[in-house]
Amino acid sequence: MRRLRYLPLWASIGAGALAVLLYFCLEPASQGGVFRLPDKLSHALGFFALTLWFAALVERRLYLAVALLMLAIGIGIEIAQDIMALGRSAEFADVYADGVGIVLALLLSLASRDSWLQRIERWPLRS
Repeated sequence: MRRLRYLPLWASIGAGALAVLLYFCLEPASQGGVFRLPDKLSHALGFFALTLWFAALVERRLYLAVALLMLAIGIGIEIAQDIMALGRSAEFADVYADGVGIVLALLLSLASRDSWLQRIERWPLRS
């Protein structure tokens, strides 16, 4: 893990964001969803955001583990959609879109030695 003053807070926010993603991915298709984005774009953006978040929590040497975990979550979501009676079906293209988001987030994370959360924690607080 990176040295972050507010690591428990950042990790909790990430866990909450993951729970929200899981909810939207596993809600019945009849509910229509909140976001009116194309399905594959939603997958790519969701996994981009989560990967960017979790990559900011860990050292660069763990980026591959983050990527594999995020990909496993994406595959797990597709399996769950196929098993559950949600009016949804598993699609390889969704996992591919997840992978695109994951790769883009890691490439952006590699652009700087410090994580964006470390930079935020260095910002001066003004009252």
